[in-house]
Amino acid sequence: MSRETVESPLSGRWMLALTLAATVRCAGQQPSPGTESHKLSVYSNLVLLPTRVQNKKGETIYGLRPEQFIVEDNGVRQTVQVDREPDSAGLSLVVVVQCSRSAPLEFDKFKGLGAMVDAIVGDAPREVAVLGYGETPYLLGDFSGSPEAVGRALSRLRPCGDYHAATIDAVHYAIDMLKRRESHYRRAILLISETRDHGSRSKLDEVVSELGISDTVIYCVAFSPTRDEFIQGMRNEPPQPKPPPSGPPAAEESPAPPPAPEPVYTDHAPLFELPPQIMPVINALRRNTASELAVLSGGEYFNFTTQRGFDQCLDRISNRIHNYYVLGFQPASSPSMTLHSLRVQVAGYPNAAIQTRRSYWSGIAEPSAGNVR
Repeated sequence: MSRETVESPLSGRWMLALTLAATVRCAGQQPSPGTESHKLSVYSNLVLLPTRVQNKKGETIYGLRPEQFIVEDNGVRQTVQVDREPDSAGLSLVVVVQCSRSAPLEFDKFKGLGAMVDAIVGDAPREVAVLGYGETPYLLGDFSGSPEAVGRALSRLRPCGDYHAATIDAVHYAIDMLKRRESHYRRAILLISETRDHGSRSKLDEVVSELGISDTVIYCVAFSPTRDEFIQGMRNEPPQPKPPPSGPPAAEESPAPPPAPEPVYTDHAPLFELPPQIMPVINALRRNTASELAVLSGGEYFNFTTQRGFDQCLDRISNRIHNYYVLGFQPASSPSMTLHSLRVQVAGYPNAAIQTRRSYWSGIAEPSAGNVR
């Protein structure tokens, strides 16, 4: 079992410890033979909470001190550290865009995405990378502070398949990219996708655990593939019925093979003796992947159907992506994989609107015989 200690980008004083003895599969990487039985240990000596605090008018409340934040972990108040003022740090951003299934029907709406990404990152120091994904994620443009480089990366977006949309794999890959950055910027992912995942191989319990202790905020902007396909069908001329054949088919002719089935999650016997509380989270990831990824990270979920709606979603993100505090506290050690409920309040602001994560997972999951995807 290997142990890796990673310095948090928020401060040299803050450390995040992760023990991962599992084979993590991203970007299509397959585990080596003989790794079916393994042990995953996930623990943290620091829980990070990206937290946005607004008044009734939707304006960010600045200048809050650590002692004003009341953070309860399973009902027990914690000693809180606060790193940086809102809007005071640079931003490391990964733009993750689906290019498979019905996503190409949305490409016309993305023509101004480069300029909108530039507005999102603002005047603060920045570095932006761009990923496209279908069955696997692929890099369109590595981290750069140049708006022109981001525009060139987005111009490389092309349709990339009809069946897969491995959203969880792509987000997992983007989180790993951000963890490797040496800059001390805040970290965020802008995900543009349909609502559901189709064909990811990442283990959902690993993803849930990692998002619970990560300082990466995920903003999801989702479209509805069903509606888009319906509109596309209405725009196209319906196929004309073929006349019935005049005689028996020729001997050499054979019926066309049926289309390949849609790849879906396959449920196996669980590798871990997972607590029942995690199953609603995993099921939520299956029902609406984009929304649940945002919830688990403390980010936000939006959906759109029109060009104007897409632009409005990104405009709202640009007004929020910098304006949050990063809270941190050291949790008590947990001998088993446990769901922790979180509650955040601000002393002196009883009516403040607070957006943050509501839970995280800690502890160790022991092996059984199977997998959870």
